[in-house]
Amino acid sequence: MKTTRREFIKISSLGLSGIMLSSPLLSLFSDNDENKKFDEITSKRYPNYCEVCFWNCAAWVYTNAEGELWKITGHEDDPNCNGRLCPRGTGGIGMYTDEDRLKKPLIRIDNNGTQTFREAEWSEALDLIAEKLTGIKQNYGAESIAVFNHGSSGKHFIHLLKALGSTNFAGPAYAQCKGPREEAFQTTFGTALNSPEPLDIRDTKCLVLIGSHLDENMHNGQVQEMSDAIDNGASIITVDPRFSTAASKSKYWIPIKPATDIALLLAWINVIIEEELYDKNYVEKYTYGFDLLKEHVKSYTPEWAYGKTTIKPDIIRKTAQTMADAAPSVIIHP
Repeated sequence: MKTTRREFIKISSLGLSGIMLSSPLLSLFSDNDENKKFDEITSKRYPNYCEVCFWNCAAWVYTNAEGELWKITGHEDDPNCNGRLCPRGTGGIGMYTDEDRLKKPLIRIDNNGTQTFREAEWSEALDLIAEKLTGIKQNYGAESIAVFNHGSSGKHFIHLLKALGSTNFAGPAYAQCKGPREEAFQTTFGTALNSPEPLDIRDTKCLVLIGSHLDENMHNGQVQEMSDAIDNGASIITVDPRFSTAASKSKYWIPIKPATDIALLLAWINVIIEEELYDKNYVEKYTYGFDLLKEHVKSYTPEWAYGKTTIKPDIIRKTAQTMADAAPSVIIHP
């Protein structure tokens, strides 16, 4: 059964519109009697955690006297959220109570030439999937089945794939997301960063965001810490073609030409070395090949980078000096 692009968009939009316009989701923000049913004495709370993103913030889930889900809050002992969930986490009630939330499997059917779905019981849906997978295995071999997984739920599909007899699984999102960073840190420093990253953003004096959208990613604990750092007078340097939320809170907004970040980094290294703004004792004790690096970046001056990035040389020098002045309390967010 084939589906045209137009039909696919039409089918997909039905589910999306239901999520966006669902009255239970909107009712979260209304001041009505339904939201006032919570009673401190008859209510109960249960420990849980949010899985909307890989931050996995710990949470408390509250039910009212009738046993209905009432609210979700962050767990006060969790360093990832400090007792406060982001809007995605607190919106979990809306996702749970949404009238259009899928509660049963859907099987695609052709209804008089129109592509649509019908509800099915789990037994029917799983039998259909098993039948299709078995047919593919018998006709083409188990190795013809592959899984591109992402996130913790992907492990279950890998287990299934191995049971079928195939080892063709991969996580391409890892290569597009934090994979290069993790491999680089492992190679350079001997350990990967993982997430949440072990960064002391709250106490930093300078935070550099390049290739990082900390505020828009809504990495909960770090966004809270960045807010505290701003209140403490930290200098924020945001490298972003757009005037993002983080840029609006920054001492320096660098509207770089897209895809020229490496040129800016090379120019920063040039300034820090040429003006001897680096920690000489650290370099002597913990590094090797510094002379090779110094020679390599010699021609990558701020003037050279200006032609690549469109960032003026004086801004490149000022921002490099701002980092040096804040050292060692400076973070280039990874």
